[in-house]
Amino acid sequence: MWLLWIRGTGREFTARLAAHRRLGPVIRIGPQEISINCIKDGVRTVYGGNWDKSSMYDGFTQFGFSPLFAIRQAGLHSERKRVFAHVYSKSTIVNSVQFAELLTTIGVDRLLPRLQEVIKNRDAVEVFSLTREYSIDVVTAYIYGVGNGTNFVEHPGEGSHYLSAFLHAVEPWAFFASTEIKRLVYILDCFGLDLVPPSVSSAFDTIHSFVLDLTTRKISSLETDFPSEKGSMGAFEHMWQRLDYIPEVQKASLIASDMVDQIHASHKATRTILTYLMWELSKNSEIQDMLRSDLRSSSDPPSSELLDAVLMETIRLYPAGFGPFPRVAPANATVSGFLIPKGTIASASPYMLGRNSDLFPSPDSWLPRRWIQASPDEKKEMRQWVWMFMSGPRICIGEHLAVISMKAFVVDVYKAYKTTIIGNPDMRQLESFFSTPTGASLLLQLQVI
Repeated sequence: MWLLWIRGTGREFTARLAAHRRLGPVIRIGPQEISINCIKDGVRTVYGGNWDKSSMYDGFTQFGFSPLFAIRQAGLHSERKRVFAHVYSKSTIVNSVQFAELLTTIGVDRLLPRLQEVIKNRDAVEVFSLTREYSIDVVTAYIYGVGNGTNFVEHPGEGSHYLSAFLHAVEPWAFFASTEIKRLVYILDCFGLDLVPPSVSSAFDTIHSFVLDLTTRKISSLETDFPSEKGSMGAFEHMWQRLDYIPEVQKASLIASDMVDQIHASHKATRTILTYLMWELSKNSEIQDMLRSDLRSSSDPPSSELLDAVLMETIRLYPAGFGPFPRVAPANATVSGFLIPKGTIASASPYMLGRNSDLFPSPDSWLPRRWIQASPDEKKEMRQWVWMFMSGPRICIGEHLAVISMKAFVVDVYKAYKTTIIGNPDMRQLESFFSTPTGASLLLQLQVI
């Protein structure tokens, strides 16, 4: 009951971190549940082996199919991952001329003119909205092609309804109720009592309609588009072909299930990190000025060491999802010397791992210089503890797409502008699976430099 209480009231991870600091890297938090907060003999064991995902992931089913993220069995996950592995590999993304052109279209042709209009009208820019519009444009353009994807950066009014649905579909209480107390939700529903607000179901209906429309329009274009008109890297085409083993009547629903998950996860991660990054840069004018100078003087701005440090420090301190990411112990499991009974639930959190004070002194402070000052070996170990994208065979497949697109956004904005904070935004981070700022808003003033 203690665990359910702190989860339901949004205090789980600060409580677990405090317990780890008192009791060590492996602690028992329930009758059949443990929390781990170490990499060696902890995360590597649980997330690098044959520990299946728990039943919590069943709540991510869309269109009757489990998306890649929610497939519980390691073997089935590996099979489905082959559909997406090439599309999201680092080599594919880094070496793609088409992806570079995609980022130019969204960043230079759409984003910068919008920011110029903001300055012309002496307005403020609402970063939480802008970054989610940018990120959903990137991921839909990458999957469906620029011509078939969204254009919410240039036309924000077109996206407000859909982006609002993405925000409300996973509000903390609704997510907790639908994953942790499913049976109670079902029983009360039979008596006409809704623990989960009807607005959540309505939000998912909107999301499903939005993604299914994108998917079916892309499927219809597969036979008619000329290669030069597809405006994509062939991501959707590649995935569609790899699903030949699925009956044709089911393919659209299966791929739409994964697209809901990938669009949802990628834009939420990018939005959260970029919002906190811009907030911190706006509070730390010295670092912002140094970054701008570095980006302007570099022949390859996205490879800037300071840019990487700023991004890594933001991901460490403000991971876009706290978790938990539960796994189920197989037979004869051992974690950090403890024998773990079969069926025990184990989980780690990027919030807790990123606050290792031995590796990150003053762990609650945003200090990008720690990454600049670290030796190559120290930096390698630090990266292992920055766990937003997780690790092991079920690492987040969208990591490279997210990192490269976030760097492109920062380069586009901070080469041209100085940002300062307007008002007093509530930037406390929610302790939930999707960890957004409490106020869900950040107003910044732009200044041409």
